[in-house]
Amino acid sequence: MRAKELLATCFVLFGALLVWPLLSIPNRLVLIAGVPALVVYLFTVWVAIVGVLVWAAHRSRGEDAA
Repeated sequence: MRAKELLATCFVLFGALLVWPLLSIPNRLVLIAGVPALVVYLFTVWVAIVGVLVWAAHRSRGEDAA
């Protein structure tokens, strides 16, 4: 049950990071290493989502084996 709670929390957190009020913060005419700030923000959030899901899957697999 704990893995489901973790995934539900991650769903809400990452969903909150992708709603319009927060997307308007990096939506500026600023370049970071030649890339627009919004693209960097979205890529960072995407990498965080994938990383947390991989970590949660690895963690739940370890709990199943025990």
